[in-house]
Amino acid sequence: MARAYSILQSNPSEATRLFERAVALDPSNELARRQLGYLYISQGKHEQALDQFNAAQQVKPSDTTKLQIAYILNSLDRRDEASQIFQELESSSVPTIRQKASDARVSILSSYAMTTRWWTRFYAAPYYDTRWNSTFISSYIHQGYYLTENRMVSLYGALSISTDTRSSGEGTTPVIFSDNAMILGIGIRTEVLTGLAWRIQQGVSYDLIKRSTRARVRADFRNILTYSNGIYPAFSVHDHWKFPFYFFADAYASAGYYSRYKNGIGYLQGRTGLRIVEVSRTAFDTYVRLDFVRDTEGEFYNNLDEWGLGARLTPHVDWGLYLMSEFHRGDYRKVSARADAERARRYDLYYNSFRFFIIFDRTF
Repeated sequence: MARAYSILQSNPSEATRLFERAVALDPSNELARRQLGYLYISQGKHEQALDQFNAAQQVKPSDTTKLQIAYILNSLDRRDEASQIFQELESSSVPTIRQKASDARVSILSSYAMTTRWWTRFYAAPYYDTRWNSTFISSYIHQGYYLTENRMVSLYGALSISTDTRSSGEGTTPVIFSDNAMILGIGIRTEVLTGLAWRIQQGVSYDLIKRSTRARVRADFRNILTYSNGIYPAFSVHDHWKFPFYFFADAYASAGYYSRYKNGIGYLQGRTGLRIVEVSRTAFDTYVRLDFVRDTEGEFYNNLDEWGLGARLTPHVDWGLYLMSEFHRGDYRKVSARADAERARRYDLYYNSFRFFIIFDRTF
């Protein structure tokens, strides 16, 4: 064995032959099997390397060997098996192995996303608002297909639902609460630049609450330009509590025409805060935010400003799940005498609100 180790660099072919003889004579020699596995990897013999590391793992289980098995499976394009092992190793007692496993699994998921043109996004955001004493539900699913190699243009189908627990009754018009509609549509999405997207969608809407003033089924066309970007704290897996106070900031803006409302509506949102706590895969943030809404038709409920304070708990950074609580202070903008008079009959100029969210947002 000493000679085999001494010629690893100078004569790898002879070293391979000697290690093969060693494991044949002593199948329980875990070190020899691992070294033979590394030699097979250097020679591109990944199947034989996998056999040796699997055998070594049976003789003497270790996270180091298990990590190597996962790397080999990934090299053999057996990504599902590799990803499963990497996920298991994210709970390893060895910090470096945890980090390597986490990085590798992220890489696998990214590479998989780049090999398929299909994509799916699911978003759900139920929340309770103390101002309206109501729970609101907004959710959608988009199933898309990239039409171009650079993934800038995609065709997609969309199903969205917006409702609340307060609106009810035939003939009511609960637009101040939520849209109360289900929309089925098809559209084209173009990512003009990083973070900048243009979406054109044609569909049909169905009012969840019947209203005597209009048809329950109507066409729904929307043409929307959106921009989102941000500065976010880097995250690394660790099993001890950290209080990093990392800075983060993000912004979102959209401007679009919506045929059902016969209105152009714009939104601008900005948020900045601190990452207060990290432990394992959990994070807790606090932030301040500003929100602005404007429209082209001068509806009072589409012209308002808000500032707020919020806290967000991310139970697991891989889940796409967020628990949030926010305080909002807002006021309606005086866009016209008619709109202001309509608002004054129903609401005060200023308002306060506490909102409690459960948000799930994942792209597959």
